[in-house]
Amino acid sequence: METIKIAHLYYDLMNLYGEHGNILALIKHLEGHNIKPIVHYLSLEDNIDFTKYDIFYLGSGSHPSFELVRKDILKYKKAIKEAIKQNKFFIVTGNSLDLFGRSFNTLDEEEETTLDLFQFESFQTNERIVGEQTLTFPKINAEIIGFQNRDTIMRFVKEKHLFDVKKGTGYTSKSIVEGIIKNHFYGTYLLGPILIRNPYFTEYLIEQIIKQKNIAYTEYQDELEIKAYEEYRKNMLNEKSGN
Repeated sequence: METIKIAHLYYDLMNLYGEHGNILALIKHLEGHNIKPIVHYLSLEDNIDFTKYDIFYLGSGSHPSFELVRKDILKYKKAIKEAIKQNKFFIVTGNSLDLFGRSFNTLDEEEETTLDLFQFESFQTNERIVGEQTLTFPKINAEIIGFQNRDTIMRFVKEKHLFDVKKGTGYTSKSIVEGIIKNHFYGTYLLGPILIRNPYFTEYLIEQIIKQKNIAYTEYQDELEIKAYEEYRKNMLNEKSGN
């Protein structure tokens, strides 16, 4: 049986909104393709080897957890940069995306050092961006649905965006694009967890992973996942129409 190795980074600190569910979605879809997922849960005490894994996942966390991770992850800057260059898969959700820009600017106007791997800056604000989101991704026909709960915005973004916003918030309240994509780095503020709520998007990612490993690909769909997605999407449309 083929295997795929997944590193769940800072699993104990960056799991504020049950983002471990994204790992469960990856496991389910890989197993649906008769591929054995091997998940390692890694955190501050571990010496993380970025050459050993196929997928890296990093979720959202509280401000204190974010700060702990920000200080720790800096020592891996060179390794992460190389892993992205080598087309390793990174799935980054929530405020962990702020770790990958040029800097993180606090309410006290302190500029904190981040990985400086992508061309954007994050700014903490007094207002929270909260609510359901509907977006599109050009590689699939299904809409992307999710939730945001954040107090940061992105400015000076020069990277390619991941999603187009249909309903909700992009980099700022006036932006119509959201997320970062580069090689196989997929970063978004969306919570949900996004991979649980979006089986078509999850399967797209799995397809790319499988093909990169030169494994024969046959589409996998779970009827209950699809039904849940369609039901939730229908409820969102009803809420918008006032029915």
